Amino acid sequence: MIAIIIVLSLVLILLVFNYCMNQGNSKYINLMPGPPVRFIIGNTWDFLGSRKEQWNYFVNYSKEYYPTFKVRQFYYNAVVSCHPDDFEIILNNTKHIDKSFFYKVLEPWLQTGLLTSGGAKWHLRRKILTPTFHFNILQQFVENLIEEGENMTKSLQNEGESVVKDLVPFFSEYTLNAICGIVIYIYTEFCFY
Repeated sequence: MIAIIIVLSLVLILLVFNYCMNQGNSKYINLMPGPPVRFIIGNTWDFLGSRKEQWNYFVNYSKEYYPTFKVRQFYYNAVVSCHPDDFEIILNNTKHIDKSFFYKVLEPWLQTGLLTSGGAKWHLRRKILTPTFHFNILQQFVENLIEEGENMTKSLQNEGESVVKDLVPFFSEYTLNAICGIVIYIYTEFCFY
């Protein structure tokens, strides 16, 4: 008797799951091309290997189903696009700019800033920040970047014939100098003290 109840419960859960996966946006996503989807687990089985194997799956899928395809892991659908025109349409759309649930993990740490916010709040903050990175403003920092690049080149020449095995600390020093120079310029130009 208990076995029959368990089996009927599982069948009911599977039917409800199947019904939910064919409602809302899922019914449109199901029409998209993509790798074969297994019942309940979707494409989860394909992505259980190492990161290299997962990368190879995505590369093969993007070649086979170019330019856009779907993948599903349990109840979560994802649409993967590989064409820049698609990105332009998506990123220029102000209606569907909500973040996925992966960003919720960052909210306790970053609150709802530009990275984690969505909708109207994101759009407003993006409008405020965009003029900061205008090409004309960035032109002011070219001299600083050229100077640090020349310093880095001289330092490499001073190394002579020896081989620098770890370049990360070497590049980090000059990158940090360039960033600090930019920050100092901005502070002295725009702050009152």
